[in-house]
Amino acid sequence: MSSRHRNLRWIRRGLWIGVLAVGVACSGQSGSAPSSIPTESTTASSPATTTTEVEWRTVPAPLTEKDEEEVRVRFVAYGDVDPNDDIPFGVIPDVQIAVIPTRESADWWNTIGGDTLGELPSGAQMYIPPGAQIQSTAEDIAASPIDFVTTGSDGTAETYLDPSQYFSVCAVSPVDELIAGCNLSESVWRIRDGHPIFYIYFSHGHAYIENEQNGSERYHRFLYGDHDSYSPSEEPAVLTFISTAHTGTDVPPFIDYLAPGASVAVIDDADIGAWWTAVSNNETVPDLGPYSLSVSLDWEFGWGIPYDMEVSKRVIQSVPVRIIDIGWPGIIEVDMAPGDYLLCHVTYEFVADCNYANITAAQDYIYRVTISDIWQLSDIEGRQLLEEVENWGIRSILADG
Repeated sequence: MSSRHRNLRWIRRGLWIGVLAVGVACSGQSGSAPSSIPTESTTASSPATTTTEVEWRTVPAPLTEKDEEEVRVRFVAYGDVDPNDDIPFGVIPDVQIAVIPTRESADWWNTIGGDTLGELPSGAQMYIPPGAQIQSTAEDIAASPIDFVTTGSDGTAETYLDPSQYFSVCAVSPVDELIAGCNLSESVWRIRDGHPIFYIYFSHGHAYIENEQNGSERYHRFLYGDHDSYSPSEEPAVLTFISTAHTGTDVPPFIDYLAPGASVAVIDDADIGAWWTAVSNNETVPDLGPYSLSVSLDWEFGWGIPYDMEVSKRVIQSVPVRIIDIGWPGIIEVDMAPGDYLLCHVTYEFVADCNYANITAAQDYIYRVTISDIWQLSDIEGRQLLEEVENWGIRSILADG
């Protein structure tokens, strides 16, 4: 993959706007999923020609009067749990899904994690980043204090949730005794549609849980057979990373500026498991163990997953990771082959944030990077930011370190 560095003249010439007008529309902003998800039994190489409405599986307990305010939440599991078996890419039955209320997080992980995690204190919250897994046992899974919802032959399931409740969703691997993946803290009211859908996408044994706003595009491409756009032989996509920061603390006015000095680690889909193994292999602080992958959601500077110089060196030696340094003036454009990637904002101290990105051929994507986050912008957001930064100053992000 080649990279093309630009400088501040890009902004002055206004070339960014024309590029972005076409691209990011396919980056998760292409519309929400239908209220009922069509089933699909084709493989990755066979485009879908017809769709049907599915009969959603429900939890056994019926709604009661006190539950009338609860919202129906749907799940669909699809992808490929094991690329080496003879089961094609498609919907996945028998996936056990746990919806874990924030207040019950410690109890759940203490049961499911067993000896792997040790004992979490009562009231503690644990969240793992995308692509991370936690080993469990059949006995611990069976003893779960949270009832599972299980996908049927069509890969779907549903349950009802209090819209004001914060929770995380975890999926158990249908072929291994492990937690295949979880999302971070979520609530129903933050999802735009009245009947929210969570997509559970399996790749290389890892489960990625995305809500409807972020996951519908990948699922629709699966349904309608648009798989050629993921071939590495296709035309590269163009990713633009904009590093920003602001002065000020708790009281306005805040002054925004471009902030060269941030770094983004790009991990290929097949290497994500190895990446998290290398990050969590704390030889210098062995007592951290798997806790090093526990995401903090209330830390000012991001997740707080340790990533010091020794961790960085170990990762680079053991995982084919690509590091993109966002130099002067705080904007960089790179070419990237189509495919799935983990994009992580890394500093000299910690992994601040990660996105599991679905990159398609010949498309343009804009990502904004701050001291604590990395996220993909919509087409409109990207244009607006590029217009705004024309008048911003430039200050190295390292100046605040």
